[in-house]
Amino acid sequence: MKTYKVDAMLGRKVTSSTSVEAQSHVHDLVKTISRPLMPGTTPGKPWIRVTDVSTRKVHKFQFAH
Repeated sequence: MKTYKVDAMLGRKVTSSTSVEAQSHVHDLVKTISRPLMPGTTPGKPWIRVTDVSTRKVHKFQFAH
């Protein structure tokens, strides 16, 4: 399993953060966030940043409407 850092974001500000062990960044989101998400961000809206701790690769998700 890999370790991922999950940050709840508002603009460029981190509002909360946690670490999760999961098989992939998608599994990580399912374990951490109960609301539906979709890839990308929308300016001015809350979003989620998932960082693979070992590779530092970042994935960005926004809440689905």
